[in-house]
Amino acid sequence: MYAPDWVLNVVCAKIAERYVLGDLPIEAFANRMSKTLITKYPDCKPEKLYGTAEDMLFFLAEIEDDDALDHCHKFVYNSVMFDKAGRQRRMKGLFFDPLNPVKAPTSSKEILSQFRVFTRKSRANISLLAPEDWSVGNIKELKFLADILEVYVTFTDAI
Repeated sequence: MYAPDWVLNVVCAKIAERYVLGDLPIEAFANRMSKTLITKYPDCKPEKLYGTAEDMLFFLAEIEDDDALDHCHKFVYNSVMFDKAGRQRRMKGLFFDPLNPVKAPTSSKEILSQFRVFTRKSRANISLLAPEDWSVGNIKELKFLADILEVYVTFTDAI
């Protein structure tokens, strides 16, 4: 069983965001978040998370956009709140867990492709804005994911 694509989108964008804001190697964030994620999703290896987050940052550098953190925040918000068709993502229901594993893996290329498409759309479309004070922690059904995204990371996690 594998992580849903939207979960990988969120985790990788958050790793990129925390790396830019922090003073630790990007591997530290990927390694630390992977420790918990891998218990639920075996495909969430640190190398996959690190490589994808790094590719996101390379893409933002390539397009020379000054709003890198803003794009990451909007991507996290839109990945959590909306499905691929743009409909509001379902968060609760009888016997439903939005964090349930899926049967097919999502490749790093797919995540990066979704990020590239989203970034290009968000540069042209103001309606994709995310509320500034919004976080995954605001959604009670995603507490497991929110705890991973905000986990305390130290330099030793890079090793």
